[in-house]
Amino acid sequence: MGSQMRKTMSPEEVMAFHRSIFVANMHGDYAIEVAKARERHGVKGLIRDVHVPRMKEGAVDFEFYTVGGDDIMFTQDRDLTLGTFRSIDHAYDEIINENSGGVLCLTADEILQAKKDGKVAFMFTIEGAGPIQEDLSLLRNFYRLGLRSVILTWFKANPAADGVGESRNGGLSEFGKNLIEEMDSLGMLIDITQSSPQTIKDVFDVTKNPVIASHSNASGCYPHRRNLTDEQIRTLAERGGVIGITCYPAHVSDKPSLEAFMRHIDYCVNLAGIEAVGIGLNIIVHSPQDAVHFYERSKIEYSDMELKGLENLEKMHVITRELFARGYDEEAVKKIMGGNLLRVIRDVIG
Repeated sequence: MGSQMRKTMSPEEVMAFHRSIFVANMHGDYAIEVAKARERHGVKGLIRDVHVPRMKEGAVDFEFYTVGGDDIMFTQDRDLTLGTFRSIDHAYDEIINENSGGVLCLTADEILQAKKDGKVAFMFTIEGAGPIQEDLSLLRNFYRLGLRSVILTWFKANPAADGVGESRNGGLSEFGKNLIEEMDSLGMLIDITQSSPQTIKDVFDVTKNPVIASHSNASGCYPHRRNLTDEQIRTLAERGGVIGITCYPAHVSDKPSLEAFMRHIDYCVNLAGIEAVGIGLNIIVHSPQDAVHFYERSKIEYSDMELKGLENLEKMHVITRELFARGYDEEAVKKIMGGNLLRVIRDVIG
């Protein structure tokens, strides 16, 4: 950490610094709300009218935008592949055609250019490789449309790998190994969030590139099966990767709080070094009724959906404030708030 004098910074000074640096959220599920609004109610413009303004208020310059995944929740269609293609179409319309103030980006330079232009940057990911089925041509076509990251699993198993929710703890399938190799060849980020321990081990054995855990916490700080072990975090760091600390309450503590969230940052910094830590808030925005149904169906524990103090992206500056209050210096704050992720994007994607 750094100079204790940073504790005396005024709120105005903290916010000015926060706005001056590159700030990234490593995981966002807002595409779920976009798809529901457009397909159920014919409502357009949520990115322009709600999400981008929230990001700008919180001085968030970048977010991974989840356009599909392993559950109907992500795609609004039981055909996960078709639903993902439709979600990508929504994203192009919402972000580009609606003049939202956002930009779809394919490289690190494009992300930085968006900040210079006063816009927010999005990059596509999917939460689970299910939409790719067992067909690498689908991966390549998603790539052509802008997909640059794949969270390998969402809790359960898919044709590529087992998620952490599978009691058998299977790893990568043969197709999954081929998928990793093709992602390495294309220049795509591999995301091990929610993957089973064996899947994570297999990924480290197969890939040549740094990997990320976009919205994960440390089991050594709070023992939840969804959180990463010390060994996994160290290996991630040794490979040049980044763990995005998440504020989803069930993964923070049995008594979730802003202080408990910050302890995960401290823990990972002390364990693996400042270069290995980022922010992946995973703020759940769907309605409580949908959420309860979703968690009952998926058999993941239901908990409060918001962490007090980090309820939405408008509060992102709170993390910068808390980092300074804990003695992190300016260079460390820059790295945690987005610099580390930008480095990995540049190294792997370009």
